[in-house]
Amino acid sequence: MRTILGTIALLLMGIAVQAQTPICKPDTTLADTLFGVFPIPYSTTNPMGGIRDTACINTPFEYSFTLKVPSTFTVAGTQVPVTQASLATTGAVKNLPTGLSYACDPPNCVFLANTSGCILLSGTPTDPAQVGQFDLQITGSISSFITIPVTFPDANGTLFPPGNYFLYVRPQGSPACTPSSTQDLAATRLQLSTQPNPFSDLTEVSVVSELRGNFDFRVFDMTGRMVHRNPVQIVQGINRFTFDGSQLPPGLYVYSLTDGISSIARKMVKE
Repeated sequence: MRTILGTIALLLMGIAVQAQTPICKPDTTLADTLFGVFPIPYSTTNPMGGIRDTACINTPFEYSFTLKVPSTFTVAGTQVPVTQASLATTGAVKNLPTGLSYACDPPNCVFLANTSGCILLSGTPTDPAQVGQFDLQITGSISSFITIPVTFPDANGTLFPPGNYFLYVRPQGSPACTPSSTQDLAATRLQLSTQPNPFSDLTEVSVVSELRGNFDFRVFDMTGRMVHRNPVQIVQGINRFTFDGSQLPPGLYVYSLTDGISSIARKMVKE
């Protein structure tokens, strides 16, 4: 009997621990003075904002927003206390492609004042007819003296920065995508960046690598069309080379590094 009771207790403890396991982690690098939804949206004044990962048809996808709730906010010049921000556990993220959904941490999607939480988009886009651009919106409310409906991004820029959360969905196997294996590689074996970003004509590509060998450096526009390709020799440690984008029109581009087995991709903006 004791053995059976002990087994049941362990199972219940395991379920409890599993229920408390966070599904995503807030961005802890954000300054304490910043509040709202992060990253802030893409806009002409903030070209590096918005969703910086690309989804692929039939490829698992994850992306996390951080939500930081203040204790007060200002409306028409008056400071108003905040008790919590919240969103519905379903239907609050508008315009998601088929196959993607969201979940919150905390699970009830209620974020108390002076706390941070996150919203995780996840799933697998499955409909090839949905290749294209999705303009996502997050709807919720702020509780104060009254309940105030809010939308991120804020089209009027009244409470929060205006702009767009564009999610790009590409065909299966598109090199413009960043699947989970690529993110794991980026975190453990390769670090890829450009400076400056945004850039006008020239930008320096920096690669910090634990790998060595022959790689392809490729640049794609947001339709998935390759607009540049050149071979590069990567050594262990720090690698730098210059990319000349003077012939490209202004816009958002994906640049990648691949050895034919592993790849890593990032985004850059041509002004």
